[in-house]
This record gives sequence, C-alpha cells and structure tokens, in this order.
Amino acid sequence: MKFLDMLRKIDEKPEPSKAVPNSPKKNQEPTPTSQAQTTEVAEKPAEEEQLPMSVHDKRVKIEEQMNDLSHQYAQLRNDLKTNLFTEKDDFETKKETLDNYLETLKRDESESTEKLADTKAQNDDAAKEQLAHVKADRKDLEAKLADLQDRLKDLNSDINARTAHLESLQTNLAKNEQSESDMSTSIKEEKDLQKMLVLMEEQKNSINTLYDQRKDLKTQINSAQENIANLNSNADELNSNISDVNKQIEDLVKKDKDINDKMKSDHNYRIETIAGLERHLQSLDEEHKKIDGELSEVNNNIDYITKYIKDVFHSAYLVRDVYLDKEKQYFVAADKFDSNADQNDLFGMVNYLETKLQKPVTIVSTFYNNHLHDCLDQKAKNLKIAIPNVVNLFEQLQVSPNPTDKKVAIPENQDWVTRTDVESQDTFIYDQKQTLLMTVEYFDKKIDRINYYKNDQIVKTNIYNGDGQLSSMQKFNQDKQLTEQSFYRTDGSIVLTIIFDKNNAISYQLFDKNGLLEHDFNEKSELITWWLKSISPDTENAVFVGNNSDLLYQLITSVNSISSDNTILLLQNVAKRIDDVITLLDKLSEVHDIFVQSEDDLHAIENKTNRDISVSVINTLSDGTLSLPVSLKI
Repeated sequence: MKFLDMLRKIDEKPEPSKAVPNSPKKNQEPTPTSQAQTTEVAEKPAEEEQLPMSVHDKRVKIEEQMNDLSHQYAQLRNDLKTNLFTEKDDFETKKETLDNYLETLKRDESESTEKLADTKAQNDDAAKEQLAHVKADRKDLEAKLADLQDRLKDLNSDINARTAHLESLQTNLAKNEQSESDMSTSIKEEKDLQKMLVLMEEQKNSINTLYDQRKDLKTQINSAQENIANLNSNADELNSNISDVNKQIEDLVKKDKDINDKMKSDHNYRIETIAGLERHLQSLDEEHKKIDGELSEVNNNIDYITKYIKDVFHSAYLVRDVYLDKEKQYFVAADKFDSNADQNDLFGMVNYLETKLQKPVTIVSTFYNNHLHDCLDQKAKNLKIAIPNVVNLFEQLQVSPNPTDKKVAIPENQDWVTRTDVESQDTFIYDQKQTLLMTVEYFDKKIDRINYYKNDQIVKTNIYNGDGQLSSMQKFNQDKQLTEQSFYRTDGSIVLTIIFDKNNAISYQLFDKNGLLEHDFNEKSELITWWLKSISPDTENAVFVGNNSDLLYQLITSVNSISSDNTILLLQNVAKRIDDVITLLDKLSEVHDIFVQSEDDLHAIENKTNRDISVSVINTLSDGTLSLPVSLKI
C-alpha cells in the first residue's frame, strides 16, 4: 500500500462566515437612537485623542515602530543581498558563456593554425616523383614497342620471302605435273603400238625424273608452309604484344595527364585554402580580442560585486530561501512527539510548508498518541493552516475492519469512594480504608486513561482512544519503572508489545491477528524499517522533510535511498553550535536545502557558511526580543 493510499480523508468544513449587517437603504432616515449612537461613537475618538499618552504607552508604541523598522530593514537588506547575488549570478553565467566561447575560439585558432602550417608544408614532390616514374615507364615501353615493331617488320619480310619461295615451288610443281600430263598425252595419241612402246621407253627416265622432282618439290612446299605458319604465329604474338604495349603506353599517357591535372588542382587548392585560413585566423584574432575585452569587463564586475558583498555582508556566499516545488508531494517525518520542542518543530515545518504551498502536507510518524488526530487537527486550526494528512505506524498497526463496540466505562461500586479534582477534573477512586485504587484521566470529557494502584503504587495504566476502545496498556514494577507496554487493534486483539529494561526498550514483539508472534525486533529502527518496506512509499515525486537527528527521517532517507535533492533537513540550535553545524554541512556537501528554528540561526549560517545554500526559518525558537541593527548603514 502506497503512502497516498493510506492518507486520512478529511472533509474540511468551511468556517462560518461572519454575519454582515445590512447597510441602510438609500434615503432611509436614521432613528433617534441610531443618531445618538452615531454621535456617541463619533465623540469617543475625539475624547481619546485629547487624553494624554502615558510614558509606558509611548515606549510600547516606539518599540512597535522600531520592531516594524527592524523587520523592514532586515527584509530590505535581504532583498539587496538577493539582488546582488542574482546580479553576480548573471555575470557569472555570462562569464561561463564567454569562457566557453573563448575556449571554442582557441580550439578553432589552434586547429586553423595547424591546418595552415600543414597546408603550407604540402608540395608536389610525391606527385613529381610519381610522374617521373610514369615517364620512365613510358620511355621503356616505347623502346620495347620499337623493338617489337622492328622484329615484326623483319618477320614480315621473312614471311614475304618464304611466301614468294613457296609460290615458286608451287609453280615448279605445277610445271612438273604439266610435263607428266604432256607425256601421258603424247603416249595416248600414238596409234602405232610399237612406236608407243619405243616412246614409252624413251620417256621412262624422264618420267622417273619428274616423279623425283615432284616428291622433292612437295617436301619443300610442306616445309615452307610449316615455316610460314610458324612465322605467322610469331607475327600474331608480336602484334598482341605490340597491342598490349600500346595500351600500357596509352594508360601511362592518361596517368601522366591525370597527375599533371591533379598537381594543378592541388596547387590551386593550396593557394585558396591558405588564403581562406589566413583570413579566418585574422577574423578569429579580432573576435578573440573582442571577447577578451568583454570577459575582462565581466570579471571586473564580478570582482566588484564580490568585494561589495564581502564588505557589506561579510560573506561571499548566498543564503536564500528554500525553493518549494508545488508540483511535488511533501512528507514531514517525525519519530518523537513527547516534548514541546518536538511538537513545535513538527508544526513549524508543517506551518511553513502549507503556508508556502497553499495545500496540505503529509505527516509520516512513528510515535504513539492515542489522540493523534485531535491534537494535529486542533493545532492546525490554531495556526489557520490546512489540516495535514497523516500516516502513522501505530495507527496502521491498530486499525481493524471490525472494531469492537465495547466502550470503557467506570462501573458502580458501593465500596468505592469517588472524588473529583476541581482543576483537572480527574477522578480518584478509593476503597473504604481510603486506599487509592485507581485514577481516571479525561480528554475532551471522555476517559483518556485509567491508572491502577496497589499499596498506593501505580502498577498498570489503560489508555483509550477517542471511541473509548482500549488502545494501550502499560505495566510498571515496584520502582515505578515501565516494564511493558502493549498495543491493541480496535477489535481488541493485541498487535504489539514493547518490553523495557530500566526504561529502555529491548524488544518489539509484533503479533498477527490470531495472537501469534510474527516478528520480534530488538530495536525500534528494525520495526520502522519493516513498516517502511511494507507500505512502499512512493518517492519519485516526493520531498521528505525532517530533523537531522530524527530516527524516522534517517531511516526513510536511507532505506529508500532518497536523493538529497528530494530532502529538506531541519537543524536545531544552530546559532549556539554554529561551528559544529558548518562542520556537519561540510560532511553533507550534497545537502543544499535546510530549515532552521530562528532568525538568529539563519544569521549565524549567513556569517559562517563557506558555500551557497538555501535556508528557511520555521520560527520555533524566538525569545521575543527586538533585533535591531547597530547602524542603518548598509
């Protein structure tokens, strides 16, 4: 269950408006009685003005005027201080802006100077070296191309010669074949067989010679054709090589052109970049000087205001009111409500917060009070503030969905002798031997508690809530020391028992609804920690306020890991122990918002603080004496 789910719903009834008498109607004639009353009322101030003012009255009036002047002076002085620190903050903000801008300028100057030096240092040596390699490669390739072309030329000449020789061989072969054909024809044309045989015999040698020549010619032709084919293949390879070399030369020519173009482009870029950087650096230098001048003026203003603040207020640090965010929920923590000081501090914080916020705050408490809401409601009404919401450890433990209808009542007993104290209205009950048996105390005319006695010594006290239900029971030993205190749910079942040893609590026994022991805590802090975890307070949009030494405040902030940005710390008796307070604030460097009890506490911090801090006064400690400045000089 969240904090806000447990808040007590309060229906505030509007205060009855005072009756306003009807104004007399227009042209209504006053009665003689009203005329006489008017005359009487009108005459009284005249008589009072004529009365001489006593010396005492004059002193009181002067003191009132001086007190008003004191408050006016203090307010004006505080306004002046706030104004000066605001002005100083403005200058420091401007200084921070100028410092950041100056750092940007310096970085720009450094980068631009480095880039200018780098640009000036750049040259075409690498490109020229690369171009020389390109030209050398191109020269080698051109020489290689010329050699290949010469070899191709020689090869083509050889091919042509061999081709001409082949053609000659082919011509001779054709002639040989023609001679054979002619011989064959002559033989075929001879009609005389004997002559044919003679002719054949005569041509036999010639035919053999032709065949031998033909065979030789064919051999030469085949060899010539093979050589020409090889030479053509070599010529093709040379042509391919020449084509590759030409392609490489073309690439080198293009690379040569690209390098030259890039050298020209880089040269032009360097000229433009150097000129641009020099103009930019000149502009930066002018801006730098301008900002230096403005920064010097701002620093002089800060030094002046700082010295002014030190001379006037004897402190270089700003102490301003605590800022309250009206969008957040405020929780005031309290573990003690016993002394007037505890109550004053609690309501001082509540009063300050609700007056500033114009809405109820929530009191988170771990103290026991059987009339808690009555006390808080009445105090809030007296202060004319909204009745705060309440989340209380004991109230949460003691609530029951089925409260008992059994109410406390004093039974009638004829053997008792009853007496009532006129001043306190408490009832004393004795037996017939005048031995004290019990006393009955009342709250708002209802039984608040009954004290039981044995041998004139208190042994037990029953404490009741506003509905007359048993709320708590205390037991005492022979030394009148509290030994045990039990707390009950509104249905009558026991929920908590605290065991004491020499007035010190040593055990907190928590019981379930069946009366079985559920937890046994050694310290109250363990009980509170268990309770805080069970109710899971919503800390995201909350601000927790409390006394630095208050157990509940310490546990809330530690168990829930509350950031110092969401806390306001109350410090007590600051003026009397200012050195210890400053030491404490040094340790709590993350704390920026604190409450103090009096104006003297505020002034003590103003005079001793060594850092800016927000301090507001809840006005719970004041001796009522006038606080006047020795001099009205600032």
